[in-house]
Amino acid sequence: MPRRIKLPAAVGEMFGVRLRELRRKHQLTQVQVAERSGMMQNHISELENGVRMPSLVTLLKLAAAIGCKPTDLLTPFNGIALETLLDE
Repeated sequence: MPRRIKLPAAVGEMFGVRLRELRRKHQLTQVQVAERSGMMQNHISELENGVRMPSLVTLLKLAAAIGCKPTDLLTPFNGIALETLLDE
């Protein structure tokens, strides 16, 4: 059985801020993103608040729902030393 890696809270927070930013840029509500992605609105809220981390499938669903590239959701992680986030 694969070992689960607990990611630091900063990773979830950074992703959540970016998700909210892109959602608002595209003038969408959490409900609209939820409907377009097939997820529940509270799941979108938890992602935006850094409570939950998306799987790869969820990331792809979010990008399609928002109308952006999947990599757009990950731009906060470009240009930073990932080891600093993962060493917590």
